[in-house]
Amino acid sequence: MTGHRSHVAPASRTAFWEGVHRDKDVDGVSWWQSVPELSLSLVDGAGLGLDEPIIDVGAGWSTLVDHLVERGHRDLTAIDLSATALRTVRERLGPPGADVALTVADVLDLRMGREYALWHDRAVYHFLTEPEERVDYLASLERTLRPGGRLVVATFGPDGPATCSGLPIVRYTHAELADEFPGFELVDTAGEDHLTPWGTSQQFTAILLRRG
Repeated sequence: MTGHRSHVAPASRTAFWEGVHRDKDVDGVSWWQSVPELSLSLVDGAGLGLDEPIIDVGAGWSTLVDHLVERGHRDLTAIDLSATALRTVRERLGPPGADVALTVADVLDLRMGREYALWHDRAVYHFLTEPEERVDYLASLERTLRPGGRLVVATFGPDGPATCSGLPIVRYTHAELADEFPGFELVDTAGEDHLTPWGTSQQFTAILLRRG
């Protein structure tokens, strides 16, 4: 991210998410899922080959890469601001996931030096409450996703919470979320009522798009 344009400086965001992952248990955050069924169904819907590259942005402790390794995907990358979160993922993956690239990086200034066939984001985009942040996100996406590539994004839906981890978020319908990504074709929509580890329900909106 350019730093001066965004609502929150990168260092502040890094410190915040490092704190979340340092001070809480893995299953002590609202977004925890042992099996990310919604994400897996949309990734399956993209119809990728097992050698095509996939990136999971803002991955945190997500088990998405674990399940993709089990399904035979061989070119996987996960990024997050929290080195603590990614160390936990590395330990959890063990030898079967040794080839998964885990990188501390900022989704608002992402420069991976390569292009991916699929970009996956569960519960990052809805934290971008400032227009400038969404502009930076789209610039990272355009640098990182190849033409014809697939985009999976999941956010809180219109009946979902108004905050997460004490931060404000933006809620989206399927149509509103798809409109955030000009130049992308809507392929599929999905959603779920995610049950948090403490038993409350959170409505998620999710879409699968194709880059033109």
